[in-house]
Amino acid sequence: MSRILVVEDEAHLAEGLRFNLEAEGYQVRVVETGEAALDLLLRQRDAFDVVVLDVMLPGKDGFEVISELRSA
Repeated sequence: MSRILVVEDEAHLAEGLRFNLEAEGYQVRVVETGEAALDLLLRQRDAFDVVVLDVMLPGKDGFEVISELRSA
């Protein structure tokens, strides 16, 4: 089963994504900030198969998150 990390600060969008992805059989984890996403992704490098990343996040935006992931 594929594991998906959804990084979305708008709760209704995040829950809609979670609902639909879980209905298709995926394991889904949702976080609201870029910092939380980086923490998970850098600590548990193989924990997720896919990341759905919003670019307009509070704090570190999606562009900063992906840049830091690439650097790591």
